[in-house]
Amino acid sequence: MRKLFTPDYYIKNFQSLDLNRLLERNIKVLVCDIDNTLVAHDEADPSEAVKAFVQSVKAKGIQVVLVSNNVKERVERFAKELDVKTYPFAQKPLKKTYLKMMKDANCAPDEIAVLGDQLLTDMLGANRVGFYTILTNPVAQKDLTCTKINRFFENMVFEVLKLQGKLHKGEYDE
Repeated sequence: MRKLFTPDYYIKNFQSLDLNRLLERNIKVLVCDIDNTLVAHDEADPSEAVKAFVQSVKAKGIQVVLVSNNVKERVERFAKELDVKTYPFAQKPLKKTYLKMMKDANCAPDEIAVLGDQLLTDMLGANRVGFYTILTNPVAQKDLTCTKINRFFENMVFEVLKLQGKLHKGEYDE
């Protein structure tokens, strides 16, 4: 279970991401989930904090890409001001979109990091293709119905990982 669900790096929120840690790992692309990773699922546009974060990542020479299981219109509207490549309706945790990202970026799996808030979609999908995985707390506690179902099972996975001494919810690497 560790290899599939356990993140490589566990942080409180996207703003606490240590970009130097990514540079030390030779990360060239940071793939960011949108809903509940960067903003709440019902926020259509990026906040000023998200804009500043994306700019700081780009300033370090790391390409930013947005990925979401949400629809194209939502993802493209969110990305409009950020000038980043998008992958809507990604069908995470399936490998297809992750493999496309790797091909599009012309990078090896260990040169790509994924930032997301869910073990069962973001971490599982990215771990399956060998990307560096970064788990963050959800931005908001409110979730869509389908995400609530995922969170129920995710809490069970957290418990198993805790029993194995591999991941403790709320104990960050920062």
